[in-house]
Amino acid sequence: MTRLHSVIIAAMIALCPLLAAGAGQARAPDLPFAGGCDLVKAGKLSYRGTCAVLRTKVTAEDTSGRCTGEVITVKIPGRGEANLLRGVGKDCASQFLDSPVTFIGEDSEGWLVVSTEAGKVLRFEPGPEPGLPVLDGFLAGMDSCTPSEALKTFFENLSDSYATPPDAPDGPVAATETPVIWPPGGLLAPELVAAQKVGPRVQIDVALQGNYLGLPVARVQYDYRPEGGGFLEQSLVFESPRAEVVARFGAAIDQAERTLRAETGDRNRAYIAEGEPGRLVCVFPE
Repeated sequence: MTRLHSVIIAAMIALCPLLAAGAGQARAPDLPFAGGCDLVKAGKLSYRGTCAVLRTKVTAEDTSGRCTGEVITVKIPGRGEANLLRGVGKDCASQFLDSPVTFIGEDSEGWLVVSTEAGKVLRFEPGPEPGLPVLDGFLAGMDSCTPSEALKTFFENLSDSYATPPDAPDGPVAATETPVIWPPGGLLAPELVAAQKVGPRVQIDVALQGNYLGLPVARVQYDYRPEGGGFLEQSLVFESPRAEVVARFGAAIDQAERTLRAETGDRNRAYIAEGEPGRLVCVFPE
């Protein structure tokens, strides 16, 4: 049994106390949500009523690095469960009722509409977003330019996985055969990483899903120098507006920089970049 199968089974077990709440009553992200749904088969309405919906995050660890995304488990009274794998990454195409999905999107009312090659169409209220993983330990020190050992190891792994000669031309950098280890667990899907050489440095961008100290993050960026190695710059891009990032990290960044310079004379510099969304940047001396 794979980790992904375990995730799906756990989601189905969580749905057993079916429809304990009335239709449309929202639940916490890790509990079933009771909402309206319509199922059409062969062009005819097969069911209209209330379904239980549970959304469960799928991580790279669950799928041996192939994809990330979520499993949406829908239980239709008297019809059983149906699992929608809604994923991004290698070998992670969305499926529903064991049939490839031909379309998935939101309608004007915010309901999810899913159609399959087998001709089934399900329309349902999606309920709350699944909870995001907490990345506080992994991303610790991003706000003080003192990255955790796990994050430093991750950056070094990225340098090896996207190694390129110093005299290589500018442009995209292809991954080597060295896999990218995701410290929270598993391998990182290659589709989540983009790398390019710009002058004397290589810039690597990694898409993330999670929270850091209460704010949702979108990606982490890392620059290194192929010749001589070493970090040049690291950035944490949030999904939150800059004002929220300033409110959360501004005072701590100022204090950390004053302490660092007073105690060690280190010239590492952390700051919150201008523009939207909020971006926390660390610049290291060359």
